[in-house]
Amino acid sequence: MSKVYVYLASHLLAAAIGFAGGIYLLPILSAGEGPTASELQQAASQAKYQGVFKRDLPGSDFLHWAQGTAWVGDKQIAFEGRVALGPDYKVYLTSEFVDNGQDFLAIKEQTLRVGEVKTSDGFIVDLPPGVDLSRYNTVVICCEAYSQFISAAKFR
Repeated sequence: MSKVYVYLASHLLAAAIGFAGGIYLLPILSAGEGPTASELQQAASQAKYQGVFKRDLPGSDFLHWAQGTAWVGDKQIAFEGRVALGPDYKVYLTSEFVDNGQDFLAIKEQTLRVGEVKTSDGFIVDLPPGVDLSRYNTVVICCEAYSQFISAAKFR
């Protein structure tokens, strides 16, 4: 009888490890290619503001981080750098700088979700028409599915 429990426990453990590995690896395996250097340069040249994503914010950790430069213009947000990819990453504009998930969730109702992150090598997201950038000062990346803060860049 104990062999049955060992057999069952070992197979359940293997299934759990496989499931967790799939959740972690699927976004990496299905990630698209980031924007080209010329696309990023063009977006940066049209930007009004610049901010920096830092890897060492209090709400970031070794699995959830972004590091690089963000450019914010009237039509686009461009990011040159690296993002630790995961599922369901979204880009938000906020009116105040937040550096962790608890603070972000406290103001989430007042944020503007502007796009998705589907690459680990930078991104460009189009802003909805008529966005008033004077209302915002920070770009935040957050995992929507798990309410996990990734990083933030204050641009104004």
